[in-house]
Amino acid sequence: MTQQREGYSRRRKWCDYSRGTRIAVMVAAALVFVPAFFALFGAVTMWLWNWLMPAIFHLPTIGFWQAVGILALAQILFKGGHFRRAGRSKWKKERIRDRMAEQGPPFTSGAQGQPFAKDAQGEGARAE
Repeated sequence: MTQQREGYSRRRKWCDYSRGTRIAVMVAAALVFVPAFFALFGAVTMWLWNWLMPAIFHLPTIGFWQAVGILALAQILFKGGHFRRAGRSKWKKERIRDRMAEQGPPFTSGAQGQPFAKDAQGEGARAE
């Protein structure tokens, strides 16, 4: 992990390792951390459900796999079944920008495109 150069040691940078080593480390980290987070979120969901729901709504307690099922169901219902950032793709943003450009600036009216101004009675009147 460390290299000796002229009397001092320095740690190797991540980019100094070969591509195969970096991929192997990332795969090993994923094999450890993905199940750990999966178990952690399932356990927290189960703990919160078993603490709150029976006391508030008189619902039965649930097990670990039922809690994982609730998390999966919430993912599908609230994020549309996408495991990436739903609604943030580039083509959707471009499509919205194109539509907004076609419609023109908001809150304009008339041939000159003058915005409406409030008069003394609170009625909308054209600003001149």
